[in-house]
Amino acid sequence: MDKEKLIRIIKKAVQAERDGNHFYSEVAEATRDPKAKKMFEQLARDELYHVQMIEDLYHDLLPDAPEDPVKGFPIFEKRKRELGGRLPDLGNEIEVLQKAIEDEKEARDFYGKAAGSFESDPAGEVFADLMEMEEGHIRLLQAELDFMEKTGFYFDHMEFTVEGERD
Repeated sequence: MDKEKLIRIIKKAVQAERDGNHFYSEVAEATRDPKAKKMFEQLARDELYHVQMIEDLYHDLLPDAPEDPVKGFPIFEKRKRELGGRLPDLGNEIEVLQKAIEDEKEARDFYGKAAGSFESDPAGEVFADLMEMEEGHIRLLQAELDFMEKTGFYFDHMEFTVEGERD
């Protein structure tokens, strides 16, 4: 196992998850719709759970490493900068959902690459699990976006058809 590479990945992962928690917490606080608020609060909690998973991995595989693995690789903070240091007016929840989906895809891809780098190690399993969790976030956010945009799809299934049933 390449310990230096693992430490770099863990640092990036923990910071990204902490940033995700911060982002989703801010969005939840600013969201007026109670159901959307609950969803963002749950996503914020999920990000903290991911931090715990990664920190547990860090301590299990690298018991002699420094205590705090993390300083700086803000994925979600990049979105805030792109928006001029502010969250979008949550009258425009669609913008927030689109940005969150982009960030979750970036995180999923990051974990997929990390899982591949440590395929036969316990770290690979943890990163693969995190990749699947991020994929779940993407599906949840996409379903909410589809609902908001009234696409006629919900969790990738067409809600109705104008063509009727065929035998």
